[in-house]
Parts: sequence; structure tokens; C-alpha cells
Amino acid sequence: MRSLRMMARPRVGLLGIAVLLIGLVSGCADLMAAPGPGDSAPAIQLIPQTPDGVARAFLDAWNTRDYEAMYRQIHSRSQGMTPFDEFRAAYESVDAQIGTSGLTYTITGVVTQDRTARVTYDLTLQSTRFDSIADSGRRMRLERNGSGWGIAWSTMDIFEGLVTPEARLVEQTEQLPRANIYDRSGQLLVEERGTVVELYIAWQDTNFDVCMDLLAWVLRSERARLVAQTQIYNPETIYYVGDMDVDEFAEYEGRLIDACSIRTAERETRRYVGHGIATHTVGYVGSIPADLLEEYRSRGYPDDALVGLVGIEAAYEAYLAGEPSRQLAIETGGLTVRQLAANDGIPPQPITLTLDLDLQTSVASTFVDAYNYAAPNWAEPGRSAGGGLVVIDVHTGAILAMGSYPSFDPGIFSPDIPGTYADVLVSDTRQPFLNRASQNSYAPGSSFKIVTTAAAAQEGMWPQDQLFDCQMEWDGRAFGDSLTVRLDWRATEAEEFRFATGPVDIAGALTASCNPFFYQMGAALFNRNPRALSDYARRMGLGQLTGLNDLPLVAAQFPEDAGRIQNPSSVDQAISEAIGQYETQVTVLQMARMVAGIANGGVMYQPYLVERIGPQNAPLFAAAPNAAEPMRLTEETLDIIRRGMCDVTDADVYGASGENRLGTAWDPFWETPYRVCGKTGTAQTGQIEPHGWFVAYSWQPGPGEDWRATTAPPPGTPAIAIAAMIENSREGSQTAAPIIRRVLDDFWGAEVYGFPQWWRESYVPLNIPENGTGG
Repeated sequence: MRSLRMMARPRVGLLGIAVLLIGLVSGCADLMAAPGPGDSAPAIQLIPQTPDGVARAFLDAWNTRDYEAMYRQIHSRSQGMTPFDEFRAAYESVDAQIGTSGLTYTITGVVTQDRTARVTYDLTLQSTRFDSIADSGRRMRLERNGSGWGIAWSTMDIFEGLVTPEARLVEQTEQLPRANIYDRSGQLLVEERGTVVELYIAWQDTNFDVCMDLLAWVLRSERARLVAQTQIYNPETIYYVGDMDVDEFAEYEGRLIDACSIRTAERETRRYVGHGIATHTVGYVGSIPADLLEEYRSRGYPDDALVGLVGIEAAYEAYLAGEPSRQLAIETGGLTVRQLAANDGIPPQPITLTLDLDLQTSVASTFVDAYNYAAPNWAEPGRSAGGGLVVIDVHTGAILAMGSYPSFDPGIFSPDIPGTYADVLVSDTRQPFLNRASQNSYAPGSSFKIVTTAAAAQEGMWPQDQLFDCQMEWDGRAFGDSLTVRLDWRATEAEEFRFATGPVDIAGALTASCNPFFYQMGAALFNRNPRALSDYARRMGLGQLTGLNDLPLVAAQFPEDAGRIQNPSSVDQAISEAIGQYETQVTVLQMARMVAGIANGGVMYQPYLVERIGPQNAPLFAAAPNAAEPMRLTEETLDIIRRGMCDVTDADVYGASGENRLGTAWDPFWETPYRVCGKTGTAQTGQIEPHGWFVAYSWQPGPGEDWRATTAPPPGTPAIAIAAMIENSREGSQTAAPIIRRVLDDFWGAEVYGFPQWWRESYVPLNIPENGTGG
């Protein structure tokens, strides 16, 4: 059983002191004797005329670490025995080991006898590592040096006790076990000194396809990666494939033995529950980076300590690791001769996050399962590189889950792992280290039509009971459009899905994602005020930081992308902005926050990840919801948006003809036992494959409650906002929406709805209208 236990270990300084002692101790008597007739002070000396003056000059120079000035105060014979470079090295070593930041002293006595003198004084060294080191009753010996005085210097003038060549200044540290990280309900997310099960296989002994499928599931890994790994090894070679938690392994042990002839070993380590389910949030520990080694040494860390490198592990290193207890002493032959200072340290403090472990696990598993299942289609190599998903508590802004795909087991950065895989991650073109939920921004496509609907309704651009005839073509020249015609997204769909939406009100235009309506609103808003739509986007939280970085210590480890909302300068640009194109860039986190505000009445809560620092009964920090600037939307505007979003997923809502369903995501949310109101988005990317979006809010109706009777969660009802983006894939209704359906099924305890069967078929490129967007 390997262990990451950080043991107490001594640290030794004053490398040059032992050498100095050999000559200096034996020469002290000679230094106190009267100088010979030919003795004279070196030219560099400027010695004050009194013993206490010399002592003060020496100590004042030490206070500023002016070693040359200190050296000028010592006797010429001391200088002859100790070259300046050795003298300076001795003090530099001590000052570095102590972390000397200054000193104070008090002269308590001066005794002069003929050509010798003794100054007694109390000294306090200010230390960045031991607070302060008080050393009272010190003695400094001096002798006549020409017409003045010089210090008969030896290493005992550094500290009493450094008197023999074997004497050493030693620092002992003891690092307490690193604290755990918990989810919102107290379940472990990260466990110090936890036990993991290492899995090994020899692929010739496996039922290959069954084994690869099973390993992909239990390790939450890409099947293609596992298959590629087998090509590296000979059939009979037993090799490591990954770690599992003990409880999960017990659940699958029999199947793993049958399919994979699995071999196992156990290892004690810092255990990341789920081995990759929350890597981009929790982060990971690893060896101290070379460029930070001196900094960590100064804080009492042993050189082989494991420290937080990214995420919560790094942002809250000071709390999770605490401060080690430290003792500074003089040792001779392994025995402590004198203790100079001690620091009791600070106990490590656990961190409790807002994440829900079960929900976070569902998000991670759903991503892997979706990409493995859709490998012949939109997830095949060269197409979608990954995706992001965020779940927020509608009533508080607490982040319940934040997932980014691809992920990786954070344990790979621990030196005790059997294998090296970090280099493979660094060279992975899919950028597994990137948190796609918050650290990158994307064109939102039609999901941005929520903003356009808000602006049009709030500004009175379209009365809520007035109908708009949504045809497959739109001529906007009367509004200043430079194009003769623009197409609705349905105009280029496959024949069986190609139809004109027909008459819709403003909420119905959002439900149907009617491009012509939003083309017209974009142009009309621009003609009234060129900044109007951009300003609504900003006040709904887009194109700006969400406030996640405002949490103490987090900013450096969660460099949130602000996105981009750019004011259009022409009608054409405004039309493009209205459908979520132009220069519009948003993050998944921003979209989830915006949707939460739609659900809760327009309150923009600041998202947060850390629920508590320290134990539950005596926390050092406890988070509270923080309502930022409100959206400033009327209840009438909010109702229009909610009705439009709720009908998107309702299979019973038809267009005016009564023949075609109006919503764009009724299929993936067929017969859900919970309420989900959302909006699809399909954004052009400059490639054949668009980004697929789905954003929604959801709640569980009470027993006997007619969930169609309301479009917002009743006060006090648990509700979540959820947003997902799948890079370079297909329409949002075809990719992001089925993924969110799986996550919501898990969260609300419903029977899991399967992924579309056509994901297993070959990819057929979409035909998105030029200068338009998908539904």
C-alpha cells in the first residue's frame, strides 16, 4: 500500500557554518589577545570609537542585510580568518532559513577591560516563518583594533550554541493530513488518504468488445482511447487501465472479472470520487512546480509535498493544507542543544462546495456515454471536440453541477499513480484542460432569441396578442436590410420537416424559433436605438463576468471568459445579432444564469461554488445568496418568454394549421414527468458542424398539480436552470437537448430516456441557411 503521508523531516541550513567553526572556535583566544606591533585595521574598516557603537553599527547593518557593512565592524584578525564571501554566505543562509525581515535590539551592558570589551544585548529577529525569534542575554566580544574597536567574530555571534563543527541550525516541520472536500450534503468529493482500486488487464484474456464497453462505462472514459491503448501493449502484457472507488468496484467486480479477467491492487492516495467527474472545478494536487519550490519551502513545506495545482485545490491551498508546525533548533550529533523558535501551525480546514455529488456524477457520466454512443455520428474524430454543461439553483445562484468534456482523472498528477498519462493530455487537440462551461465563449445561435424576445416585448415592438406570419422567406429591405431575401431555418430542413410555421404571436415565435420574426425585431430595434438589443443582452448577464471570480481566492484558478456583446453598426449586423450570430459570444455559465433569472422573476444571482470553509458547526466562511443587478423586465415580458420556452418542449402545442408541432424540442422531452421550459440553439461556426445549444429551467410539479397551468416554479419549489453546449455537432435539439434530458431524468428520479438511435448512423451535414441560423 503506497501512501502520500507527509512525514516530519528536518531541514538543515548554514552550510558554511561547520567549515567556519573549525578555524574560528580555536582562534577565539588569539583574537582576544593584544595585537602585535605590525597589526593595523584594513582600509575598508570605518570603526566607531566605542564598543557599543561598533555593536550598534553591526546590528543595524544586519537589520538591513547589509553584509558588507557588518563585515567592516569585525576585527582584522577575524577578517583574515574568515573571507568576506564565507561571512556573507553564513548570514545569507541563516536569513534565508529564518526568513529574516528585520531585527530589533537593546544594549543591556558594556564592560571594557584594557584592550578587550564585552557588550551584552537582547535581540529579536522578525521572521516571515516563525513570527519573531527572541534571543536575550547575547554577548558580543570586541578588542582594540588600531585606534578603534573590532568584533572578535565567530559563528556564536550568529547564535549561541553554534560552537562546534558538528553544530547545525535545523528546522523540523510536521505537515498534517490535507483536508477533505465535500459536496453540499456532506458527501465526499475528495478524500485524503482514501483507498482506490487499480485495474489491470491483459487484453488477450478479455472478451474484447464487451470489456471495452464495460471499462468505458465504469471508468467514464472514451472507448476509443481504451481501444487505442491496447495497441501499445503485447497481448499478454498486463497493464494499468485506471482507478475505481472501492464501492463502485464492488458493484461491478463480477462483470469485470467475467469480461476483462480483471486484476487489481489497492492504493492509498488523495482520492477524487468518480475519478474525473468534477476535475475542472475541484482541480488536483501534484508535486511542487520547480519555479515555486523556494516559496513553498519558505512556508514550511517539505520538498516532496503535494500541493494544489489548479481549481479549488489550488485556490484554497492555504485552507486545505493549513500551515505545518515548525521548530527551529541547534543540533549537535543529532541532539537538540538549543531551541530557538517554534510555530504551532494552522490546522487544515475542509471545504464544502455547492456541487451535488449525484448530479455532478450524472453530468460526467452522461457526457461520456453520449460521446461514446454518438461516435459514428457527430462525435466521430474530427467533429465535436467537447462540450460544457452548468446547473444552477434558480433561487440562490449556487452551482449544483459544472461539467466539461473531455475530462480526466485528476489522480494522474500524483506521483504514486502506476503510469504516466499527463503528457498525453497536454498534446490532446481536444483541450481536456479547458473548462468549456466557463472558460470559453461561443456563438449562442437561436438560444439568444430569449434576449431578442425580451427586448421586443419590453420596448413594445410587438404587442403580445398580435400575430406574425412566419413564412420560409423574409424580405427586410423595408427595414434597411441589404439582402433581398433571408430564409427561415425550416426552409432548408429535410423534406418531411420542411414547412412554414404560419401565424404566431410573440411567445409562439420564440417557441418555433421563427427566424423571420427575429430578423424583423433585430432591424426594428436597431432603427429605434442601435444599442438597444446589445444593452438588453448585457443587463441579462451576457458578455460580462458572472461574478464567480469575485469569490475570495478563486479568480486566479477560475479565469472566467467574459464573452462578447458588440454593438452593431448596421441593420445587417443587428439582424445577425438578433439570431445569436454577428460578434455575439457567451459562456455556458452565463446562459444558465440568464435562464435562472427568467425563472425566478428577473433576479440575477451571482453564481458561487464554495458553500463553506471549515467545519459545519464553526465555519470560517459561509456563503449566502447575492442578488446582483436585476434584469428589470416586467412580469408581462417574463410571462411571454416563459410561455414561449415552456411550449418548446410540449408535444401538444401545434401551429395554426394544426398539422405541425410548434416547438423545436418536443421530441427529446417526450412525456417527461417533470416540467422543463427551454430554448434550442444552433449556431454557425465557420465549419460544417454548428454548435448545438439547449438552455432550460425545470421543476417537479406537486402531486395532482397541472404542470401546464403554470410557466414558472411556484415560490419555495426546488427548481434548477440548466444550459448545455456541444461544440461542432448538430442542432441543439439533436445534441444538447437529449443530453440535458438524461441529466434531468437522473436529477428528478425519472426513468432514463434513451439517446436517439440515429446517433449510431453516419453523419449527414446540416444545411443551415446562409446569413441565418438553425432552430
